[in-house]
Amino acid sequence: MASGDPVKKLCEELSCPICLEYFKEPVILSCGHNFCQSCLDQYWEEKEASCPQCREKVQGGDIRPNRQLANVVELVKELGSQKAEEKGRVCQRHQEPLKLFCKDHEAPICLVCDRSKEHENHKVIPLDEASKEYKDQIWNFLETLKKEKKKILAYKADAAWESQDLLGKTQREKEKTVAAFKHMHQFLEEQERNLLAKMDEVEKEISAKGEEHLARLSEELSSLSKLIQEMEEKLQQPASELLQVRPRLSPWVAETSSLAVIQSLAVTFILINRLL
Repeated sequence: MASGDPVKKLCEELSCPICLEYFKEPVILSCGHNFCQSCLDQYWEEKEASCPQCREKVQGGDIRPNRQLANVVELVKELGSQKAEEKGRVCQRHQEPLKLFCKDHEAPICLVCDRSKEHENHKVIPLDEASKEYKDQIWNFLETLKKEKKKILAYKADAAWESQDLLGKTQREKEKTVAAFKHMHQFLEEQERNLLAKMDEVEKEISAKGEEHLARLSEELSSLSKLIQEMEEKLQQPASELLQVRPRLSPWVAETSSLAVIQSLAVTFILINRLL
């Protein structure tokens, strides 16, 4: 008869010799040994196709899925899960159901534990009542979390609204600024055109007045040249004839000089006024 823990022995029989875990997609070789399909593939990548346990050569057709072994592994896993669940509801010391809850130790206990010295004078209540109290605490905490979440959601909505409102105001101010600068640009262009037009007019007037002034000066020069010629001719005349022109010489010279000066001043004054 086999010695040792039978459960442990069963777990060993259901474990892959390579990964030492429960079989996953087990395959059986011609020699009768079982392995995980993935473990065997990885093993044969580095070594020849032989059994990892007995080293017997393996051909391609000597490998078959072991579905019965896979079913047994799944059954053992389910039994292990059920045992773990039952173990959690039974006192490990007295193997009695856990029906009470010790508030001092904050742990479930059985009726035997309640009568032991370890829990003497401890506050012990039924497990269902302790579960209800704990659920109530969780419920209250959950309600607090929900309220806090609601506040955060409301704050998030307000923040999103304020952000959109600020973005809208910024966009409107941006549009106003663009429009103001566009209007200013149009105004400056119009002022530029008006000023350039006025300057063109002033240039034309200056040019016209300058030509007119030059024409008058040319006329005066012609008159002066003619007068000079006459004076030179008079100098050749006898003294009696020369003295006859003296009474009208000074007024004519004075009048001619005064007229030229007045005309020059007038033209200059007009040009300055136009420029200003």
